[in-house]
Amino acid sequence: MNKARDLLQVATSVLDPSPLRSAVSYIRVSTARQADRGGARDGFSIPAQRDANQRQAYGLGALVAAEFVDRGQSGRNTNRPGLQQMLAYLREHQVDYVIVHKLDRLARSRADDVAITQAIHASGARLVSSTEGIDSSVNGVLLHGIMASIAEFYSRNLRHEVMKGMRQKVLQGGTPNRAPIGYLNVRVQTDDGREYRTVRVDAERAPHIIWAFEAYATGEWSVARLADALGERGLRTRPTPSHSPAIPTTANVHKVLKNPYYKGIVTLNGAQHDGLHEPLVPATTWDAVQRILASRRNGERSRVHTHYLKSTVYCFACERRLLVHNARSKSGRIYRYLVCSGRQGTPRCGQRALHIPDVERRVEDVYVSLEISPARRELLERMHLHRSEADAPARAQALSALQGQHEALERRQTKLIELYYADGIARDVLVREQRTLAQALSRITAEQARSEDDVLHSRRVSVTLDLLEGAHARYTAAAPHQRKQVNNALLSRILIGPASDELHVELLPEITEILAIDSASKGFM
Repeated sequence: MNKARDLLQVATSVLDPSPLRSAVSYIRVSTARQADRGGARDGFSIPAQRDANQRQAYGLGALVAAEFVDRGQSGRNTNRPGLQQMLAYLREHQVDYVIVHKLDRLARSRADDVAITQAIHASGARLVSSTEGIDSSVNGVLLHGIMASIAEFYSRNLRHEVMKGMRQKVLQGGTPNRAPIGYLNVRVQTDDGREYRTVRVDAERAPHIIWAFEAYATGEWSVARLADALGERGLRTRPTPSHSPAIPTTANVHKVLKNPYYKGIVTLNGAQHDGLHEPLVPATTWDAVQRILASRRNGERSRVHTHYLKSTVYCFACERRLLVHNARSKSGRIYRYLVCSGRQGTPRCGQRALHIPDVERRVEDVYVSLEISPARRELLERMHLHRSEADAPARAQALSALQGQHEALERRQTKLIELYYADGIARDVLVREQRTLAQALSRITAEQARSEDDVLHSRRVSVTLDLLEGAHARYTAAAPHQRKQVNNALLSRILIGPASDELHVELLPEITEILAIDSASKGFM
């Protein structure tokens, strides 16, 4: 039908001696969703604007020589590809009319409207709206100014209403934007037919995100290595209309590790709120990851040379960490050593390198001294059960006090948010105070975890005693990664030097407590 109309205009121009006028059509939709609505690339809105602009051109006796479309572009700025292409076209071609469906398709601010209109007029063209009475008359110019002001008011008011709605949503624990990787934005229908949007865990990607946090919290991974490992595990980003699924980059993974959303926090304009979505990682794990990221603020190096003892053994002379060093002989054979990280430090450590197989055997011998007999294991277990029952009232009182402190800090967080939204404090003050309160909550949460209930405490003692009973045989038979787990579960560190008597074992405080047999144990003999 449009082609027939154009042919009619051409035929009319042959009979009419006046030249046929030229026009360009400009079309814009604000979101990609509008452009794709209905399953077609142009959705419903773009064809509707196109048809209205072509009808307007027909009424003006003009042919649309070019069409410029901005799909999913905001009208609050002029950096739109379609708009810039149109302005360039006007500078190079003779055009009589620039036709838009409505003025707000062209600009949402009065200043931008003035600048674009001046550029159109400078090219010799006239701006025409297919739905508004805009022309070069006095009334038309007045209406143009009024409509441009209305478009600006609408834009600012819409932004205010959107922000108000987002603020209300986060106050109720909702997610105002697209959920990060590991979650899915979904629509849920209630029994009475109502529909609402919510967030649920992405069963395909969430396990990879959980693994990433747990792995990085060990301190043995760099973000770059973690990104490579996630790609090998099969993690891919969610597809979008403009992007296919892809392997996450190092920057993507760093952003994930920094995002408090994964511990249950929703952030809007720097303000943090408790979310209703299911956290993927405990707050303690997230805090551990943040400490490691902060310690590597000036960059991190992938650990090429690894060993299961790296996080356990320290220098006997200066108590600094031992690092793995590979030395190659003239024949090409590689010898592995543990060298003190203080050899390049100040003051410089003089302890010589330790051959790794020798260190491994000496650590195996440590477990001979840690091993307990079945009889001693039974004694320790009964003693700790008795102590746990005796300490239960004091532990309950301590937990109650910690819970009170936790609730007081949460009330302060709530008051802080209310003060911020009442314009009582600036955003930077809010962020700073929220960070302080979050650190205090993290400390209290860790203390609460250490003061667990009797069942978990007894279970932890039982697991520890399982490791200690027959410890040497278990340890020597274990694979390297299992040895690392046992070391981390029992040992704080081992200070080791080249001499046979240069070895000092430090157990974790809770292990020392379990092994402590005082005079009270005699009553169990």
